[in-house]
Amino acid sequence: MQNEMARKQTLYKYLSPITLGHFLPDKMKGDSMTYLDILHENECVNTEKDTTACKAEEEYFYRGGKVTWLNFYLSEMQESLQFIKRDKYEDLNNLIKKQSWLSKSLVCVNLFHYPGCGGTTLAKHVLWDLRKTFKCAVLNNNFVKAAAIAGQVLDLFVNGGRKQTVLLLVDDLEASENIKELQKNILDEIEKRNIHHNSPVVIILSCIRSENPAESMTESVCITNKLSEIEQSSFEKKLEEIQKSYENHKTFYGFLIMKNDFKKSYVEDVVQEMFKDRQEHSKEAQLISFLALLNSYVSNSSLLGSVCERFLQSKDPVHGSKPVEEQMESFSGLLIRFKNSVKTERVRMAHKMIATQCCEELGAKEVSRSKITEDLLSSLSVKEMDDDPLFMHDIQDMLVTRQKSTKFSQLIEDIREGERSNDKCIAVLTTAAKLFVKSAVIPQALARFYYIREENYSKASEWAKCAKERDENNSFVADTLGQIYKHEMHSKVKEKRPDQLDIFLSVAEDSIDAFQEEQVLANKEGPVDLENQWTRKGPSIYNTNGLFGELQVASHVFDTLSTLHPLQEEMKKFLKHELQIDSICKNDSNKQFLQILKKKPFLTTLKDRVKMVFDFYESYLTYSKPSQMKEESEYIHKEVADCFQKYTSSECNSHVETEAVDQNRKYLEAERAASFPGLLHYLSKRRDAATMEKIKQSWQCIYNSSTKTKEDDLNFILANIVLNCINPGSVNITDHTELEFILKNVLSDKEKDKSQTSAEMYFLALLLLWPKEGTKSYVDKIRECFQNQYELHLRSRFIVPHFFLGQSSGLSRVVHKFQIDTCFDDLSKINKLWHNGEVWKNDEVKKLLCRVEGRTEGHEVFAQQGKVKLRVQPDKRADVKNGYKVSFYLGFSIKGPMAYDIQYSGRSCRENMKLFITEKASVVCCTQCQHQGECKVPKYNVCSYNVVFAYDLY
Repeated sequence: MQNEMARKQTLYKYLSPITLGHFLPDKMKGDSMTYLDILHENECVNTEKDTTACKAEEEYFYRGGKVTWLNFYLSEMQESLQFIKRDKYEDLNNLIKKQSWLSKSLVCVNLFHYPGCGGTTLAKHVLWDLRKTFKCAVLNNNFVKAAAIAGQVLDLFVNGGRKQTVLLLVDDLEASENIKELQKNILDEIEKRNIHHNSPVVIILSCIRSENPAESMTESVCITNKLSEIEQSSFEKKLEEIQKSYENHKTFYGFLIMKNDFKKSYVEDVVQEMFKDRQEHSKEAQLISFLALLNSYVSNSSLLGSVCERFLQSKDPVHGSKPVEEQMESFSGLLIRFKNSVKTERVRMAHKMIATQCCEELGAKEVSRSKITEDLLSSLSVKEMDDDPLFMHDIQDMLVTRQKSTKFSQLIEDIREGERSNDKCIAVLTTAAKLFVKSAVIPQALARFYYIREENYSKASEWAKCAKERDENNSFVADTLGQIYKHEMHSKVKEKRPDQLDIFLSVAEDSIDAFQEEQVLANKEGPVDLENQWTRKGPSIYNTNGLFGELQVASHVFDTLSTLHPLQEEMKKFLKHELQIDSICKNDSNKQFLQILKKKPFLTTLKDRVKMVFDFYESYLTYSKPSQMKEESEYIHKEVADCFQKYTSSECNSHVETEAVDQNRKYLEAERAASFPGLLHYLSKRRDAATMEKIKQSWQCIYNSSTKTKEDDLNFILANIVLNCINPGSVNITDHTELEFILKNVLSDKEKDKSQTSAEMYFLALLLLWPKEGTKSYVDKIRECFQNQYELHLRSRFIVPHFFLGQSSGLSRVVHKFQIDTCFDDLSKINKLWHNGEVWKNDEVKKLLCRVEGRTEGHEVFAQQGKVKLRVQPDKRADVKNGYKVSFYLGFSIKGPMAYDIQYSGRSCRENMKLFITEKASVVCCTQCQHQGECKVPKYNVCSYNVVFAYDLY
């Protein structure tokens, strides 16, 4: 007994939260990880302390070089300069620690920062100080596919004998879709390896450059290019230290720009002094102009050191090419030489502000941005570009990548505005398109410039076809040709003469053909089929541009023909299929028009195509949206609805037996309530009780007819559910038991013909019959149907939960999402409340909804109904912990049942550990308890059986 007590005391001594990290091995298998820069606990400990080398390392950083682990290590030495911590350091450090206690397998912390304000340095500083708490690493290659990165991250997690949270710094992945893709692949890898957790397996620290950094979510921190008074004081003191230690401190531009609070006047003085008495056309000034241009417009861009040396063409007769710094003379202070992740020597400017100001200074000396770009492209050989794929990526980024608010890249916009010349923009893009013969996006950008800025549709289509030839399977590249024809079509009919109408319709037909071809390509594309999916923006989205473009063309054709004098009304009926072209009376005023229309058979297909596209968008916009935080652009809803309304028939069949049904169908079509998603959309967006009463009565008429279909039965059931949500007191609502009877008949008939099953059918089955007999099979079948019907189109989008299981009975237990939203006063913030889970803390919401009991097994969640387990999809995959009794709110989407606000019964070992740490005590716990999911150890006792370190409990 005494020995046992002594052993416990020893464990208590060494297992404090401070010392737990020391059990991490000094070197792990992570050394061979090609995509990760591993930060070891004992990083730099064995580094030889050469005073000259240490000073050179500090000097390099303060001049504008990227911070290294050695900088942090040296700053902790007494003889070295201390590191400045920006005010947001504590916020970021504490946020990461806070996130590390969450019971999630994966969390993401965002650091938004202004370019050049020390955001990456701050992030690495936090990693350095947390290296004994987490396994820390930096992603050093942003061009690798997400699956490969996820594999190495999980290798790091399991390496070294102990599973410990990985803190992964990801720097500037450009698009938020790329972070989502990385998160998805990490979660896939966690599930694939069957890793169980009670705290995060991975914390992603995403460092995002932004001209307007803002904290958009709770799990984010932002730093700007403005120093606080405390920070300014720190920089003043630091400057005094630097001045005492370094004679060349005036060239420490990375430090001095921050010290001067990013004032443009300071940077102007530096650059003007550098260019004073310098020839702007010298080789040295030209190289500065190249680097300045790249660094102004592309983050992290650079040139190969060997390319710079060859360009300067100055060789030592004994040693060959001189280093760039020696050849650049006084300009050398503006340059930083570094090695990238593959140990290649590269050169860049010391700071983005200096790069931008160099471009301004050269512009004042009549060396324009367009000239610099042309000189840059003409000065480099094809061989040099093949040797440096990063350069090609940077050039494409500079010439093509644009913000949502601009039509073209910022460089092209600046050339056009600053030099007031479209021709120079065209010249730059043409040179690049001919130089980069494998690039499709540069000729695509050139085609866009021709049709948007020049309205030269002939040249535009020429370059758009060139882009298509270079990447013939890319639907996004193919889209440009359709857009060119669409814009050309708008320019053709000014005076409606027969010859103009002929040209107009020919171009319209070309546009529709191009958009349809684009859609064929889009349907062939899957996330795994896109070779560059990790590096291109919007990598995994389904391309709907072709469908939307076709709809816009059809809408414009309708507007044009319906104002064709004197055939306005006849044309409307013709396009709506209410009148044949041969039935229109020919006379001298319209004969030529009719002859032209007869030669355009595509006009007779427009209504059917519009209906097909409208049906697609009705499902697409109702069942999903861009993300949980974003809504679809309103103009898309409007244009889709407006075009459909134009082609909607206004007359009914005169046959007596079908007249009432046809009238009601046309009414429903006009109200956009003639389909399953249409009814759901009505509930989500309009919610007018009086109109909904009429809609339900129309469906009642159709349901009572002898011509109804099984789809009509499903829509009739949903119409009753929608009416009950909008006006629960209505006398027109069909009884719940009768709706169940109708649904069971549909299910029975459809099961006999598997080809007729649909996700909508099983959606209703789950909504009305949960959790009755047969529900388990419906869960499996709705997922299967979703995969067949919608997964291709809705991939990467947020699937909307339309209903939730409420506490009432009958139809009243079906609670629509809008009923939850109305529990909050400020609907402008409702998406954020759903995103961060605050919506579930509202007392009114708790009264509305019913919590469902269940369990977690592996990485799946099950609702438990007696002996039957029903698999439900968790709203947030990262929240699922293995082996717990749980309760959750049950939501229903077109993808199947979903678990929201998952709450765990009992406490895990990890949670018991939190209690001990709160009391400033050490803790150990038994693996047996952890495997059972619930800790059997009383709050202030320590289990002595099968002891392991608490941080191992993942």
